[in-house]
This record gives sequence, structure tokens and C-alpha cells, in this order.
Amino acid sequence: MNGLSMTDRRPLRPSSVALAAAPTLERLLRNDPHLRVISTICPSGLRFEGEIDLCSREVLAAALDEAVQFGSGDLHVDLTDVTFIDVAGIRMMTTVARTLSRDGRRLLLHATPPGARKVIHVMGWEKTPGLMHCVGAML
Repeated sequence: MNGLSMTDRRPLRPSSVALAAAPTLERLLRNDPHLRVISTICPSGLRFEGEIDLCSREVLAAALDEAVQFGSGDLHVDLTDVTFIDVAGIRMMTTVARTLSRDGRRLLLHATPPGARKVIHVMGWEKTPGLMHCVGAML
């Protein structure tokens, strides 16, 4: 099954189409040319689509800041549709994980691209308090 988003012409993922009957479970937060940000309710988190780099850094920072400030519990971040993520973007997520850990919360990365996992390992960031890797997409 395939569907189209009401906000742009790109096809939605099958999980998004399944949520069409309950649109409050998933909401487009930002539709930047470089990075699309979708808020999810079940599980509570964010899904990023596109590139995380210098051009989209402000979009990433704003989305993560809002999720930390206004969310409760663990924050799930789905990277399935991220085509590129630079070291600064990865570092930003480790900083968010550390912030969340102070309140007993975690940042759970889903479908982390292999290159990003390698950077996290090489930099020793896998030991970051509050940072967890999950296998596969979150929905």
C-alpha cells in the first residue's frame, strides 16, 4: 500500500499509511529542503528524512530541543531515511542523550546508518550516558 502526504508529494512509508486513520499519531514538524522532521506519538519521538549536515543543522537542533523540552520519557529517533549524517549531527545527538540522562531518560537511535555507528564507536560515544542503539526502524 502506498499513499501521499498531504504536505508534499513524496510517498509516505507503509507505517505512515497505516497511521492515516489516526493522523494525530504522526505529524510533519518541518519540511526543510534538506531535512524533513516528523513527530511520532507511538513511540514518542522523531523521524528524520534527508541529510543531516551544515545546511540542516538548525532544523535538527530545533527539533531535538523541542522534543527534549516538551517531551517526557525516552526519545526515539528514527534514522531509517537519513541519507547522510555528519559528525556534528551525531555529536548533537550524543549531547541530547547526555541531557536526557540527567532526568533518567534515554535517546534511542533506530536504524542508525553504518557510517554513523562507526563514528560513534571510533569517538567512544557509544558510552554516552542515555544513548542506546536499536535495530531497525521504530515503526
